[in-house]
Amino acid sequence: MRSGIPRALALTILFSVTVAGCQSSAKKHLYKAEDLFEKRDLKGAQVELRESVKEDPSLTDAHNSLARVDEYLHDYDEAGKEFMIASQQDPTNQKTMAKARYYRFLAQITQRADKALDEVKSGDSENGMKDLKAALQETKTQDSRDHVIGDIKQAIPLVVQSGDQQVQQKKFVDAVNTYDHAIRGYMYIAEATQKPMDPGADSVMHKANEAAKDGRAPDMTFKLLNDVMTVDPDNKTANTELAQVYIRRTPPDYSTAADLMERAGASDAEVKKLRAAAKKHR
Repeated sequence: MRSGIPRALALTILFSVTVAGCQSSAKKHLYKAEDLFEKRDLKGAQVELRESVKEDPSLTDAHNSLARVDEYLHDYDEAGKEFMIASQQDPTNQKTMAKARYYRFLAQITQRADKALDEVKSGDSENGMKDLKAALQETKTQDSRDHVIGDIKQAIPLVVQSGDQQVQQKKFVDAVNTYDHAIRGYMYIAEATQKPMDPGADSVMHKANEAAKDGRAPDMTFKLLNDVMTVDPDNKTANTELAQVYIRRTPPDYSTAADLMERAGASDAEVKKLRAAAKKHR
């Protein structure tokens, strides 16, 4: 390509094919794509290249060029397909072969994640979320990581819905375990993105704590909430809910609860009330 166009987008075939003489319709689309590249019209070039491979599926350079255009337009699924076709047609092109292997690897990771999401949809929250975590840990690229995170985001509300149904059925202990899977989904995303947990986790932590209380197992959420604070130390909801766990113990641990509420940003009056209770119960 001429200067001003990224090297990765270079359609090398356009420099090697002689324009003189009769051109096939497929090659005309290929040449048209070059002009559109020069004008930085990547969408237009993509359309022309798709017409080119449609009219002549054996035109390897069109497949290769289309794959690179798809990459720049973030159409990674189509890019992978085109690189694989190009690599099959020309196995001597090492760069194309490497790209094909890369996209084959991405496909395997995302397929496992999609299968795990199907597990959640079928009602197996525990194994589905476990498999989604495993898929996320195996990702080596931003593309595959984003795909798996997207699957986890789809899975979480389904898991929460299952927990809600268990609460309605008064299966409180089961509900706590189910909510646990959903909250850990939020944790997986936070760890992968290096960002605080999504605020959507707040209501689920509260639901888990209430289900534990109603199931007469107030300590059930103890480990979960501590794990949350390992991932997101400043999470106010986790501190608040963990404070409730300490208050519900026999005997209540008001002192630790006061510390947690203070970290959660509770009012001075509320913290003082807990500290006073702690002195009274010594």
